[in-house]
Amino acid sequence: MLVEAAFAIPVLLLILMGAMEFGLVFASGAVTTGSSRSGARLAATAYAPAGTTSNAQRTATDSIAAAVTADLKSLSHAAPVGMTIYLVNPSATDGAPTGGFPGDNLSGGCTANCIRYVWNGTTMVYSSGSWPSPDACGTTVDSVGVYVQVRHTYISGYIGTSRLVNGRTSMRLEPLPADQC
Repeated sequence: MLVEAAFAIPVLLLILMGAMEFGLVFASGAVTTGSSRSGARLAATAYAPAGTTSNAQRTATDSIAAAVTADLKSLSHAAPVGMTIYLVNPSATDGAPTGGFPGDNLSGGCTANCIRYVWNGTTMVYSSGSWPSPDACGTTVDSVGVYVQVRHTYISGYIGTSRLVNGRTSMRLEPLPADQC
């Protein structure tokens, strides 16, 4: 009986740790996707009304970054990497930007109409890019996407040290009233 327990307990502990690791990665993914959803919701209503002036657009994207940052505060065992606000490619069926999603490097992927923010340890800060002419008038209205990336750190280290977790959401810009078009 003692010999059987000596073989079974390590296996059971390994399964338990694996389940815990999976649950924590899943939680990081849920928080990341939720933060991208909050950012996209705000972007859909605030970005187009900002107009085409770079100062107003920057104020709008900074408020989107602040909303994403506020949602990411609930992360455990993960640290934000950055986010991208982008014009959704109209021919993409998955809400991707022109050039595709950034992947492991936030500076890659999106090639046009992208605004990148990076994590500085406490908040998201502007890094590069622009989307100068959002279209929220007429019959064809642009869609905005928010892509958020965090680095999840494993507790046990059995399956590696960390993993990038991505969340993304795209929404149609709210159409502007005729007097603003």
